[in-house]
Amino acid sequence: MLKIKNEELVNVITFLEGFELQPKVSRVRTRLVKLIREKIDELYKDDEEGNLIQDNGNFSLLPETAAEYHKEKAVLLDEDSVIDMAELHDKLPLLIGGLEDSEVTISGKEAETLELILGLLETEVKVV
Repeated sequence: MLKIKNEELVNVITFLEGFELQPKVSRVRTRLVKLIREKIDELYKDDEEGNLIQDNGNFSLLPETAAEYHKEKAVLLDEDSVIDMAELHDKLPLLIGGLEDSEVTISGKEAETLELILGLLETEVKVV
């Protein structure tokens, strides 16, 4: 089970989607992205519970619920999501190798995100 902070999900998926990989490794990445996207969809489904109003195609929070919404959202983003990696477990070393051996040059926030992803994947591989 991959444990990742909710606030990190979007950065991780954005990074993975934009990272150039060989086709065999890319298939594993695509399956991981699908699992992460399902978690993101679960988180943002809560926004559809009447907290938003629409005006000329623009969305905003209802004034009477905005403060509570932001408070609840902050708590939610600080929590962990757990992603079942059973279907990918035997393929994770391939993805780790593909990410580590890539010739893509990165720095800054991208390097931090790569380090986070590799740490999570390496921990997952060691668990079983």
